[in-house]
Amino acid sequence: MKGIIKYSGLVIVFTYAFWSCRDLPTYPTTPSIDYNQLFFKKGELADTLFVKLKFRDGDGDLGLSPSFDTGIPYNAIWYEAKPDGSLLTYADRNTPPYDTIPPFEFPYYCTNYSIEDLDTFYISQNPNHFNIFVDFYVKKNGQWSLYDWITANPPQCGETYNGRFPILNSSGQKRPLEGTLEYGITGAAFEVIFKRDTLKLEVRIQDRALNKSNLIETPEFVLKDITIN
Repeated sequence: MKGIIKYSGLVIVFTYAFWSCRDLPTYPTTPSIDYNQLFFKKGELADTLFVKLKFRDGDGDLGLSPSFDTGIPYNAIWYEAKPDGSLLTYADRNTPPYDTIPPFEFPYYCTNYSIEDLDTFYISQNPNHFNIFVDFYVKKNGQWSLYDWITANPPQCGETYNGRFPILNSSGQKRPLEGTLEYGITGAAFEVIFKRDTLKLEVRIQDRALNKSNLIETPEFVLKDITIN
């Protein structure tokens, strides 16, 4: 089967296979992935870096739907609560023991605060909101360093390129799953930011039981060398 979904500016193309009951393969229930391909496509408004993975999973619990956006454990953020049950706010920073929480300044307002209903709540990001995780590394003077999209352009907050792919097994039954996942990372300034830099990606996926796959690393690349029409 094949499908396509757009989610938070990301493009996912996936193929997967089921088997008859007589020839079901046996895979671990923790998903595994292998690197398959990497390419870059230019667009009129934005460009897209595609990474293609092969995946296997023993019970098929891969993918998240929008209905999981707010439900635990897939909610986007966690609110911090005080012993009396009230939510911790920035104003509480004036009172010990809460005077140790980070100040409302860059980069903490990008990740640790949420402004709602004229109040500023102290929060933490929930990584389990996502099921595919992508890190960019840049090679400078022979050394690799992580490119942090959130803090790369102060005082503006960026976003990670972690994301979600949709539910792949809609049968409602546990069954092995195998296929290819093509993850498109869309941005307007990749060539401006990285120019002729040497890059690599680290990628892993996660199932609904929160089992993380192995971490794969792409070959190192320069954008111009993997650009296709």
